Amino acid sequence: MKKFIRHHSASRGFTLIEVLVVIGIMGILMTVSYPSILNTMATRNLENTTRQIQTFMQQTKLQAVSTKIVHRVRFSQVPAGYWVYDIERLQVDGTWIKAGNAPRKAIPNELNVTITFPAEGADRIAIFSSLGTFPQFALSQNSITLQSPKLYRLGQDDQRVLSIFMGGSIQYAKRKSA
Repeated sequence: MKKFIRHHSASRGFTLIEVLVVIGIMGILMTVSYPSILNTMATRNLENTTRQIQTFMQQTKLQAVSTKIVHRVRFSQVPAGYWVYDIERLQVDGTWIKAGNAPRKAIPNELNVTITFPAEGADRIAIFSSLGTFPQFALSQNSITLQSPKLYRLGQDDQRVLSIFMGGSIQYAKRKSA
């Protein structure tokens, strides 16, 4: 009986053509998905920044209620052009000092910011009473709007609006620029 011996002349592995085809397909997929990735990153940045401000304001309100001391969030525009915000508390002598447990936060420079809170000099102020209310409420002065130019160019919901109501509640809304 004869034994059948199989000889494999080709070694195992990929040919140069196969590797180039796979790299080409991956390049096409990455090129097609790149705008979607940028869109997702712009949306996440806008959402995260707005939620961070909302949380900061809710913390300020809770501190005012728990300590029974009036607190505020002060929004200031620094010389570099972006906005920063801090928590401050009212002293007995009527002056404001920085609340020690909250670090200063910043709003990314790539977002357009419109703050309609009451002004104190060049700063904008959101004050929370010891009851958790927003006593300086006025219809035209109770919101902060963040707008993403990248999302605007894509025709998407490019604005996030935080509105504070007299009772101290904070509303979050998504909008498209007009």
